[in-house]
Amino acid sequence: MPSDSLFSAPGSASPFTGLLGPIVLDFFAVDELSLAFLVCVAILAALLILCTPASTSFFRHLVLLLFFFIGVFGLLTAVNVVTFFGCWELCSLFAWAIGQTAGDAEVANEGVVPFQAAGALGSFAMFFGLALLAIDRRSLLLGPADAAHLGPVAPLLLLGIVLKTYGMLSEEWNHREAHGFNVAGATLAGAGVLSVGLYPFFRLFGQVLAGISSWREPVDWIAGVFTILTALAALGEVDFRRALSYGVFSQFWLLILVGSIGTRLAMLGAVIGAAADALAFTGLFLALSAAEEATAQILLRRVGGLAQRLPLTATLFVVCAVSIVGLPPLSSFVADGLLSMAAASSSWLPLIWMVVGGLTMAYLVRLFAALFLGELRGPVKAERRWPLVLANGGVVGTLVLMATLATSLLTLLESMASSFPG
Repeated sequence: MPSDSLFSAPGSASPFTGLLGPIVLDFFAVDELSLAFLVCVAILAALLILCTPASTSFFRHLVLLLFFFIGVFGLLTAVNVVTFFGCWELCSLFAWAIGQTAGDAEVANEGVVPFQAAGALGSFAMFFGLALLAIDRRSLLLGPADAAHLGPVAPLLLLGIVLKTYGMLSEEWNHREAHGFNVAGATLAGAGVLSVGLYPFFRLFGQVLAGISSWREPVDWIAGVFTILTALAALGEVDFRRALSYGVFSQFWLLILVGSIGTRLAMLGAVIGAAADALAFTGLFLALSAAEEATAQILLRRVGGLAQRLPLTATLFVVCAVSIVGLPPLSSFVADGLLSMAAASSSWLPLIWMVVGGLTMAYLVRLFAALFLGELRGPVKAERRWPLVLANGGVVGTLVLMATLATSLLTLLESMASSFPG
């Protein structure tokens, strides 16, 4: 059976290692994991900021994006529980504000926002989880936990991450349609899930709690159930914004499921997969935003035949969907290979992997067919060429570049994953 050595040359140096080190001692620092996420977030930030001139309320979008990514930088480099929680909450605050640009806040009809309901509960859970962790370790630094059992620390941290991620995703669909091009959904589903959801999981569970096995089996079962349920929800949803949000949440659970295996291959594949999915879902939401602007609709039954009038939008959707499914030559193909090999170490995970893969392909095909195939239904505005050309070029180019640099990224992450078995 292939081993990790197939993906990284032992003893090889990464071109990124010169960027590692402390920024503010005991407060902020850059290690292999944070650097990998920083590279991906920087790419997403550049892509989103360049697309904002085509959006409504350009200045508001730009300012919120800048503050959001400043918070993300702090979160990704935080090395103690105080700075980590503070930056995590700051990111969530600006994610909530970005979500407000998706529509009229006065006509919100359902869903939860980051600082109400699920989001507020997530904040409390994360706060108490980090507090108990600091008390157990007798230190504010985010170092490995040595205790055999940490009581409710793991459940509290996972609950905080999951609730905040769900609250953030639901914020974009929490408003009635704005019928204008905006980057809110793309920001929340891409950079938002990557920084507010997946990075805290990899940092806390992949490093801090890596030596404690008691949390793994419960997380496996929970993640396995929810990744299938949310994929089914994406397949049955009639609102295309909400359908894709459920798809993002399904992939979020799938990466948690694989990451909880605790092996080097699992961690490497999950991190690369998180970066690839973030970029692909950013592109998918940009395509949906363009479709909503052109048709002033969000329900699948009222849209169709858009490929005739929005060819660049259709192309962007296809490219990003191919990336999510894991077909070559895009970066997700590399991640998919690592993840499938990691899943093979479990007796039941390959079955879930195949089921979720089939459901993912099914809801993406359903969305594409409903939006872009068939006859036109109603008036369709002209396509915005600049943001879509930019999005196509940026997303495709970056996915291919990530695949090309996969060896360097894996080498960078090798020392991070060295603490995991086989």
